[in-house]
Formats: sequence, structure tokens, C-alpha cells
Amino acid sequence: MKYLFYICIIKTNIMKKLILTLLVTTISLTTFSQKQYDFENPWKAKSNEHVMDWFLENLDSTSDSLLFELFTNIGVNTDSVQWIYPTDVFYTLHENGWNYYSRNVYFVNNKDKKIISYQKNNSENKLPNRLFNLSYYYKDDVTTLVLVEYY
Repeated sequence: MKYLFYICIIKTNIMKKLILTLLVTTISLTTFSQKQYDFENPWKAKSNEHVMDWFLENLDSTSDSLLFELFTNIGVNTDSVQWIYPTDVFYTLHENGWNYYSRNVYFVNNKDKKIISYQKNNSENKLPNRLFNLSYYYKDDVTTLVLVEYY
């Protein structure tokens, strides 16, 4: 009877360690397998953090260098890009209308690599800082970047 008691204690300790090991392993695996960023798409981001990284990860090697070239061409440091996605400014802009902000649109593709810009809206009012919205499109092996600057 005494040995049976010791065997039960040993089995209980082994089971506790096994359960603890399984629990720690499960938590570790789910933590490491989660997404690298705290958003699925840039428009769901809660801050400017990692938005540029998300685009660079999703663009091919030619297009990501074009993106850097595009920002360099318009004089914006890529370390401090303020995106329109994590802010409510996008809704504010549209609620207040065209006279509330100015807007430039830049196009570049990995075929021509020529930056084309259009001023779509020019207002006397200016935003306190520039905000950016980026879209990219694939068609017939050509990636086109469309960067909209709100200022």
C-alpha cells in the first residue's frame, strides 16, 4: 500500500510536468506563429509603425526600390512617413471637402520607372503635416505604385 501511494505521487508529478510542458509549448507556438505586425492590412493599422515594412514585404524587389525612389524624389524621409491609414484624418478630409486640403498623386511602374505626378487638388488651406496613401497594382507582370500625398 505504501508503494502504491508513492507511485501515485510520482505519476501525479509527472502528469503536472507534462501538462505544464504542453501548456508552455502551446503558448510559445501560438505566440511565434502570430503575424509579424499588429494588422493584416495597412488600413487597419493603429499607428504608423510597420506600415512601410508591410508594403516592402508585399512588393517585389524592383517595386520596393521604386517606392524608396518615389519618396526620395518628393523629399520625404522614409523613416518618418505619416500614413493616412491609422488616423481619422481620411474621414475628416472628406467631411470637410476639397477646400480643406491639397493633394498630389504620383504614379510609377517597374517597367518605365518614370515618376509621373499630378496635382489633383490645390487648396489655400494646408494640413499641419503631409499624409500619404499608397496603392499598388499588378497587371501583365507590371507593378504600378500610386502614392497620394495629402498636405
